Amino acid sequence: MYIEENNGLKLLRFDSFTDKQPGGAASDGKGLPGVSCAVSTRTGGVSPEPFGGLNLGAWNGDSLENVGKNLDLFCSALGAAPDKLAAMRQNHTANVFVVEEGSVLPAENTDALVTAAAGVPLLALSADCALTVFYDSRRRALAVIHSGWKGGLLNIYSSVLNIMRLRFGTVPENIVAGVSPMISADHCPVREDFLEKLQAFYPGLEGRKFLTLREGRHHFSLRELLKYQLTALGVKKYEFMHLCTYAEKELFYSRRRDGESTGRFGLMAMLKEGYRG
Repeated sequence: MYIEENNGLKLLRFDSFTDKQPGGAASDGKGLPGVSCAVSTRTGGVSPEPFGGLNLGAWNGDSLENVGKNLDLFCSALGAAPDKLAAMRQNHTANVFVVEEGSVLPAENTDALVTAAAGVPLLALSADCALTVFYDSRRRALAVIHSGWKGGLLNIYSSVLNIMRLRFGTVPENIVAGVSPMISADHCPVREDFLEKLQAFYPGLEGRKFLTLREGRHHFSLRELLKYQLTALGVKKYEFMHLCTYAEKELFYSRRRDGESTGRFGLMAMLKEGYRG
């Protein structure tokens, strides 16, 4: 991971998704020049407090005008057309929507978008949850995924891979995955009812791989669950951004830290037009 500053925005880039080295050096041939992808932070933008910056979520009290300007800024930084933006009305599901050329209305009750259409930016939003990009350079297929603990237990990664396999012939070994910052286990204590749910999906001792016991309370690691799932699905090339949304107050919105009236950061990814890899 490295940080890129662009028109007042501070964006996070995956090392494995870029055709440039940090600082703008020439490509080492290991990047993925056919795709553009970045994770936003709250730095930049036009939203006032309590959103304070580049808020991309429109349902929490910020104005639609502010959110629209922020989305335009994020799109511009990635060289994407705002009028082609594909977004979701996320609801902590494992539902997947396939974006065709020209789709612009938000996908309802959906937490993952998949496309093979070049020039269509896909957007997922978060304020503690994990945001993930899947890219299959062989089949030129792309997905963005929103996953909190509910999406994790439902294994939305498996749902996305199944759709990509069915529609585009994607196989796990051809996927490169990038996962955004999320809340860390340090700041994610869980109650007994959550432990029961985890036990139901991961019976026996297996579920305890994702838990730590601190001062008499269990803490859940969404990151460890997602790593486990990627490995189990056969995805071998993945990169996690090891930052905590709760701890990094200057960079990220956090619902657990700030409550419901907070902003949203985003992951945007797009297949580049005219690329022939």
